[in-house]
Amino acid sequence: MRRLPLATLAAAPEQVEALKALAHRGRLEVFFTLVKARGEMAAGKVQEALGVPAPTLSHHLDQLRRAGLVRARRHERFVYYSVGPMVTDLVRLLTACC
Repeated sequence: MRRLPLATLAAAPEQVEALKALAHRGRLEVFFTLVKARGEMAAGKVQEALGVPAPTLSHHLDQLRRAGLVRARRHERFVYYSVGPMVTDLVRLLTACC
């Protein structure tokens, strides 16, 4: 991974929103579950894995989706979630000085 020049190290507004979304234990657990899946995971399987109520999971997934950390794909009556493209930018920002 290429380092960012430290002189230009700054967070874009969308990166700040992504970090805010991850600053909640429940959302972080949902995010980690999707990372470990290494692909798409149905919302029901995420709920099964975490044992959280459906409305709570729905709220967390919506927050993560709006922050660009996960993406959703509907197929028939199921919604599948996966890690979104914002993650690469966020990792790059956080490791710029390392």
